[in-house]
Amino acid sequence: MLQGLGTAVAGSALVGTVGGAASDGQQPFDTPNSKYERGEATSLTGGADDVWTFTTTNRGGKPTHLGIWLSSDAFEHLTSQPDGQHLHLDFPAVDGLAYTFAGIDWNPAGHPPAGVWTTPHFDFHYYFVDEAAVDAIVTGGPLPFMGVATYDLPAPYWPDHFVYEDPRFIVKAMGEHLYDERSPEWDPAVPFTHTYIYGAYDFSIDPTDPDGSVELPLGHDGEMIDLPTYAGDGTGQLTFTEPMITEAFMRDVAASTAGEVTTPVPLPSAFPEAGYYPTSYTTRYVGRADAYAITLENFVWVDAYTA
Repeated sequence: MLQGLGTAVAGSALVGTVGGAASDGQQPFDTPNSKYERGEATSLTGGADDVWTFTTTNRGGKPTHLGIWLSSDAFEHLTSQPDGQHLHLDFPAVDGLAYTFAGIDWNPAGHPPAGVWTTPHFDFHYYFVDEAAVDAIVTGGPLPFMGVATYDLPAPYWPDHFVYEDPRFIVKAMGEHLYDERSPEWDPAVPFTHTYIYGAYDFSIDPTDPDGSVELPLGHDGEMIDLPTYAGDGTGQLTFTEPMITEAFMRDVAASTAGEVTTPVPLPSAFPEAGYYPTSYTTRYVGRADAYAITLENFVWVDAYTA
């Protein structure tokens, strides 16, 4: 049972000057014979843009990288903030790529479950649904949860070894989270470094019209708090993929000889929209630019789910 919520999961708005999508003609790292397109950008330090999204595609137009670029100055700025920070940036449009926008969240105290993910880390959300639909996942109370999900997620949406979070919290402006039960950090003896999450939600839900309620021990002293439950039309869908990466791990990658770590991830047999989806993600330090690039890679075509 998750306990001790509050400021550890509550974020504050990150204010920046956001520019439009543009291609700057420069590669973020060595990608021969590829096209690089820069997406929406912002400056966190008051000067030139230091955070942006990007894609690279091969000569045939197939995506090879879908990324979030974070300069070291922006990284140091974020990791010095004592409160949670949150930022949305659009991805460039690529044929066959359903991803729409990035959500970059800095969690200085981590977030629950306690003792698992309560380490300073980034949540890098890669959404493939409309931003307005995500923003409509709201809560009327002080907690960051709209309520608890009770709808089903169809079997084709399940990657191997992924399970529902327990309880199935519907997080404000995100949805619910599915995690890999094999991730090393679920062993109390293994520190959290990085992991991969899938997001889900049922967009037929009306946040003002729950179908029931459940009591959960969410207070700092374990007091019971009543949360609404939501079944929607009974069927949810996948909405995002998310590398969660600790500050310490990113610094370790930057200090390493290789300068990058690639991790394979399982795919479901279907997504809400047919397209290219990643089978790995990479945490990369680009030394010549003094920046970090968090990328989804090794894309394969996955068909859409049909009931």
